[in-house]
Amino acid sequence: MAGLPLARDLLTYDVVVVSKQAERRFQAVWRDYYKWRTENLSRNPEEYLADLYENQRSWPPFSWAVELVAAVLATPRGYDAGSINPRYGIRITRPSQCGVYTAFWETISDTFDEIAVVTTNYDLLVERGLRHKPMKRVFGPGCYYGGLDRPQILKGTALPFTVKNPQRFVELTGKVPVYKLHGSLNWSRSSDGLELYQDVGMQLYQDMRPAFRHGGDAAIVPPIPEKKTPDWLKPVWEEAELRLSRTNCWVVCGYSLPDYDIAVQEMLKRASGSKLEKMFILDPYSEDLRDRYTQVALGVEIYCLAGLPDGIRGLRSAAISGLEHV
Repeated sequence: MAGLPLARDLLTYDVVVVSKQAERRFQAVWRDYYKWRTENLSRNPEEYLADLYENQRSWPPFSWAVELVAAVLATPRGYDAGSINPRYGIRITRPSQCGVYTAFWETISDTFDEIAVVTTNYDLLVERGLRHKPMKRVFGPGCYYGGLDRPQILKGTALPFTVKNPQRFVELTGKVPVYKLHGSLNWSRSSDGLELYQDVGMQLYQDMRPAFRHGGDAAIVPPIPEKKTPDWLKPVWEEAELRLSRTNCWVVCGYSLPDYDIAVQEMLKRASGSKLEKMFILDPYSEDLRDRYTQVALGVEIYCLAGLPDGIRGLRSAAISGLEHV
C-alpha cells in the first residue's frame, strides 16, 4: 500500500546501490538467488536466506543477502525519493505520505482509548504515521520505542533545517509505544565512535543510514523463517507481551501468522490469556486466517474485515455500532 515490497519480492525489488563494493555484493546475491529459484519453484525468499544462514550454500556470504534486504527496504520511494543522498531519504521526522495509513491510525486513535503497537517489520512506516512527537495542528499522537529506556535520542539531521538549527538530535516524546520485535533499520549496534545507546548497546538514528554503511550494520534479526530473539531484543519482547496481555482487544493488520513464526505464535498464545475478548483482523484473506488466530487466542471473539483501505471502514462501523470502544 505504501510502495514497499512484500516478503516475496525482497530479493528482486529495485534498490539504491551506494558503492561499487555494494554493487559487487548484490550482484553475487542476485546471481545465486535466481539460480536457486529455478531449482526451488515452490519456496520463498526467506527459505533461500535460511539456506544461506545454515551454510547449505557455500556462496555468497549470508551477511551480503541481509545487507541487500535492508537496502531494499531502506531505498527511498515516491515522495521520499527526492532526497539528494538516498542514505538519508527516509527519516522518522517526515510524515508518511500514504493517506491510507494516516486514515488507519486516525481510526485506531478515535476508536480505542489506549494504543500500543507490536510489529515484526523493520521499516519506519509506523513511526512516520504516528509521528515522532505529539502534533498540535495535524494528526499525530507521537510514539516511542517500547522496551528501550527513555529518553530516546535519535542522531541525524531533521528536515527541514536551518544552518542555525540543524536539529542534530531529535527525541521521541510521543505517548504510543511501538514494539519492534525484529529490530529496526534506524537502529545500529555498531559504535562508529559514538556512545552506544544505554544498556542494549545501540545508537538510534533519525534515518536509515545503518542499512547502507559498513556493509549494513542495522540492528535487525536476520530475515529467515525461524527467527531467534537475541539478548538485546529481549526487553522489547517482554514488554510487548506484557502490553498485549493487559488489553481486551487486538487489531491485527496484514500479519498472516505464518507457521514458521513460532516465537511470535508462542508469545501471542501466552499474551491472549483471560483478558482478551475481541480481535479484529484486517486482511484481504481475513476469513482464511480465522482458524489460525482461533488456535492462538482460544475463546476470543474474532471479526474478519477487509484489508486496507476497505477494512478501515469496517473498523469505523464497528465503533459506530457500539461493537467495541475500549
